[in-house]
Amino acid sequence: MLTALISTLTATLFGSADFLGGVASRKAPALLVSAVMFAMGCIIFPVVLLVARPVAVGNADIAWGSVSGVVGMVGVLSLYAALAIGRMSIVAPITAALGGAGPAAFDLLRGQHVGAAGLVGMALAVVSVVVVSTTTGTVEEHGMPTKAVVFSVIAGSCFATSLVALSLTSPESGFAPLLVARIVGTLGFGVALFVRRREIALHPGSMWTAALTGVLDAGANVTMLTAVRIGPLAVAAVVGGLYPVATMLLARVFLAERLKRHQVAGVALALVAVVLTALP
Repeated sequence: MLTALISTLTATLFGSADFLGGVASRKAPALLVSAVMFAMGCIIFPVVLLVARPVAVGNADIAWGSVSGVVGMVGVLSLYAALAIGRMSIVAPITAALGGAGPAAFDLLRGQHVGAAGLVGMALAVVSVVVVSTTTGTVEEHGMPTKAVVFSVIAGSCFATSLVALSLTSPESGFAPLLVARIVGTLGFGVALFVRRREIALHPGSMWTAALTGVLDAGANVTMLTAVRIGPLAVAAVVGGLYPVATMLLARVFLAERLKRHQVAGVALALVAVVLTALP
């Protein structure tokens, strides 16, 4: 129960962060927004470590934290690229379905028991991606080009991999792997920004939004890793994957996004998949 409660907080924070990140990415390059968001973690996580000091940090913790940082970097960049050109209310469920089902499948493969509901949930996650991604008419009509779908799938796959990597760190390492992940990711973004510096245009207002996104995302990562350490990885992953609810509500209120009927059904399937995968 505690894992589910903490993961619900994770979902709220992630959903709000994704909405703000998507808004910022529509005015500033996704690469720049992603870099600012990651950099905020390099400021926040050292403070977290001062408050909750790790008992011991091994080489394996650093290695898995680095892996999480690399795939997390690709995932965030892909997510914001998708949010910048596609509908938030469609992008979020696709990434959540894959991001939640992936760790659950990992638990299954390594011998962790997953009930019948969980298996059905993982299957529905795949189906929801197909349903939500199916569109008719022009790109202008449905607002979800193929490129946005591809970016969403990449983002979801990367988030799943990142969470699995963090789950393999030791409880004694505390939140140190999160700092390692952010440092590695920020360095990667720094290199990318240097290479493309002539193409990047600053947008001050969006940078403040990106910074706030980083604060929310850092908080979400802290609660997420806490949930992973307390309870089963599958439960933490899929309940935390309910973040599309927050993203869609914010997009509906502030952006007046509307979906076609079959896309509403696909979104509903994705959310059902998330809930089912969390059941014992």
